[in-house]
Amino acid sequence: MKLTAALHRQTTKSMGEVVVLLEITSGDGAFYLFRLGTHQQPLGDTWHPSLEEAMRQAKYEFSAGPVDWIRSDD
Repeated sequence: MKLTAALHRQTTKSMGEVVVLLEITSGDGAFYLFRLGTHQQPLGDTWHPSLEEAMRQAKYEFSAGPVDWIRSDD
């Protein structure tokens, strides 16, 4: 399972780069929140014990709410 959110209104930077895309993926019984740059290069990630926690972190850092996410089952 993967969730993706495009950040149209964000100018938040990570490692000096603008974050334009977020992805939440599941694996090993946990969820990972990835921050991606303009060329989809990885800019950082965080580990979360649940999907709710990963989404809460995305909301806190980037104001990404439930309607911003698109689900794919890759």
